[in-house]
Amino acid sequence: MIPDVEMRTFFRLLQKGDEQAVIELRALNYEKRKNNTFSGYFDQEDAFVAAAKLATQKSGGVYCTINVCNPQLLSRRANRATPYAELTTSDQDIIQRRYLPIDLDPERPAGTSSSDEQHEAAIERSREVYLFLTQQQWGSPISVDSGNGAHLLLPFDYPNNEDSKNLASNILKGLAKRFNDSQIKVDESVFNAARIMRLPGTMNRKGDHLSKYPHRLCKLLHVPAEYEVYTKRKEQQEAA
Repeated sequence: MIPDVEMRTFFRLLQKGDEQAVIELRALNYEKRKNNTFSGYFDQEDAFVAAAKLATQKSGGVYCTINVCNPQLLSRRANRATPYAELTTSDQDIIQRRYLPIDLDPERPAGTSSSDEQHEAAIERSREVYLFLTQQQWGSPISVDSGNGAHLLLPFDYPNNEDSKNLASNILKGLAKRFNDSQIKVDESVFNAARIMRLPGTMNRKGDHLSKYPHRLCKLLHVPAEYEVYTKRKEQQEAA
């Protein structure tokens, strides 16, 4: 997919057919300025994509919320994003969980991009985790190449409460125990409801771009058939 299509597809996957669902777009260290957070809230796809395009030009880390935000958050910055945002989404602002992120990253020094070998090892490990999840009938996750490693977004339809937080944490701990080794780790810290994940169609830039440690595009690898309905329905509406 081209970056535009990646962004649109992911936005639709997050909305899951609810065109009033609100998603926060967030870019870190915007314009290469530390603590400059570029953030906005969106329920309109075109506005989201326009802001995401700007964000990836000026930031190496562009993310979005993956769970259901309180719709009132839209009034913070309605279908627009601004730099130096003081308020972003907290766990208390999530009204329903939708996905549990499983983040697989190669072990390497902080602030550096992965080598091709490290990158491919993380992608391959994500395939192993995907197979395990489906075999356990936990659902079919969305697969994402983060640019340095891999993400799996596991269907996780639970209310945002202490029980679901503990369940999410325990699942990640169990996966880490099963799949971690000296090269690839499952991030056990991403269980919170307001967790942001890297947006497909945007660049992942850590450190300098070197041939051995290149900057790469975050992109979708696989969307399960049961989720295709959400991306296709919008395309059919636009064609009508």
